[in-house]
Amino acid sequence: MKFNKDFGYVLVIVILLGLCGQFYYDYHYKPIKQREVSVYYNGDIETNKKLIKIIQDSNEFVYFAIYTFTRKDIKDALLGAKHRGVDVRGLTDKSQLEKIEIQSDIIKELKAEGIPIATQSHSAIMHLKTLVTENSYFSGSYNWTASATDSNDEIIEIGQDETIRKQYQKVLEELFEKYPAN
Repeated sequence: MKFNKDFGYVLVIVILLGLCGQFYYDYHYKPIKQREVSVYYNGDIETNKKLIKIIQDSNEFVYFAIYTFTRKDIKDALLGAKHRGVDVRGLTDKSQLEKIEIQSDIIKELKAEGIPIATQSHSAIMHLKTLVTENSYFSGSYNWTASATDSNDEIIEIGQDETIRKQYQKVLEELFEKYPAN
C-alpha cells in the first residue's frame, strides 16, 4: 500500500486543528469550575448538607480543623469517607474537647475507627472551622453544631479554586505536623 503524501498532510492538519480546539475548550471553559468560589450565609443554605456533600465527593483525602464539633451527621460522613478508603485527618481544640462531652464522644469514635485527630496543645484556642479535600474547601465561622447550622449568623466560603484550595491544604498539613495525632 502506497502512502499518499497529500493525505498525510491533510491528516496532520486535521489532528492539529482538533488539538487546537481542545486547548481552546480547556482554556476557556474548564478553568471556570476550577476557580469557582461561593460565599453563603447559613440562613440561606443547609450548611451541614453542603459540608457533607464535599466530604462525600472526596476520593483522596479529607482534612479538617474544627473548634466545636457536635453534629453526628458530619461525623457519619467522615466515617463514610474513611470506610471508602479516603485519608481522613483532623484537628480540634483542646478546651472544647475537654468541656463538651458530645464532642469528646465524637472524637473518640472517629479515633476508634482509625481517623487520626490531633489536639492543639498551646494555651490559646484552635479556632479554625475549615475542611479541605482534593477537590474543594469549606471555611468560615461555622462550627459543626446544631446552633451554628440552625440559628447562629454564620458565613461560609466554599470553593474549588485550586490556588486557594492548596493554601488551605498547606495550612492544615502544617498544623498536623505541629500537633501530631495521639
